[in-house]
Amino acid sequence: VEVKLGANISLLSDFELVEKSGADHIGLYRTEFPFLARERFPSEEEQVTLYRRILEAANGKEVTIRTLDIGGDKFLSYLDYPREDNPYLGWRSIRVSLELRNVFRTQIRAILRASALGPLRILSPMISSVKEIKDILKILQEEKMHLQEKGISFDPTIKIGILLEVPAAVIILEKLIKHVDFISVGTNDLVQFVLAVDRNNQKVAPLYNPLHPAVISTIADVVSVCKKMKKPVVVCGEAAANPKCAYLYLGMGVDQMSMNAPSVPIIKQLIRHVTQVDAKEALRSVLAMDDAEEIEVFVDTIISTGSKEVQ
Repeated sequence: VEVKLGANISLLSDFELVEKSGADHIGLYRTEFPFLARERFPSEEEQVTLYRRILEAANGKEVTIRTLDIGGDKFLSYLDYPREDNPYLGWRSIRVSLELRNVFRTQIRAILRASALGPLRILSPMISSVKEIKDILKILQEEKMHLQEKGISFDPTIKIGILLEVPAAVIILEKLIKHVDFISVGTNDLVQFVLAVDRNNQKVAPLYNPLHPAVISTIADVVSVCKKMKKPVVVCGEAAANPKCAYLYLGMGVDQMSMNAPSVPIIKQLIRHVTQVDAKEALRSVLAMDDAEEIEVFVDTIISTGSKEVQ
């Protein structure tokens, strides 16, 4: 069974770690960091130059570019934000992009222009409705036509996916998935939304656990829908870098994961020493368990002992 492991990056300098890790592809490039580092929105030409440099550094590896993901704990100093009691549930991610249409169109054009240089995919964060996807696709199509009229090269078959982070999107996934080419499960936000736990709040951070039965069941359901609809699914984020979680994702049939580059060799080592059959048996047992502590001990025992016997 082939399992592809990608690296998540924020900066060009991250490619040194990517090369050392042996990652197969760039599973997530966070485009907000060039926005955060400036005192104004980067121009189209600045973004084109940056995205092309990312593709050049990837040296033929596929790159998934996440569109602007600000708000929550990432704020642009030059943008006027509303006062929010719950910024993680407020004006952020795709909601900002679809309101600041000119900024979003500029980014989409820049990504399209860069796509002429190598394998590139577009990933939109925090999707919660079909309307959002339709709005994105409309903008994408209009910008493709705009570039065609000007005779500017781009990949006309560029794939677009959504970052599944909101429980509402999980519930209506069969409706959403019809409009996109792939799904990426954003575990960092999905876990905190499923559990209603702010992972940056030290008072409740211990409750943030990707091995919670609700989280495991939710991701298993997502993978099941994706397989039924024959759409690729990637599990992305800190949970994918956790060997216990990664083992259960293997049991779900996940064949693509993306994580911070230093974790790639650790998960590679795990994959090379387990079988998918055993992981599936372990997952069946886990789905019947009551709490995260029980799951953690169970999976840790299997991984640490190398046992192939699942009770």
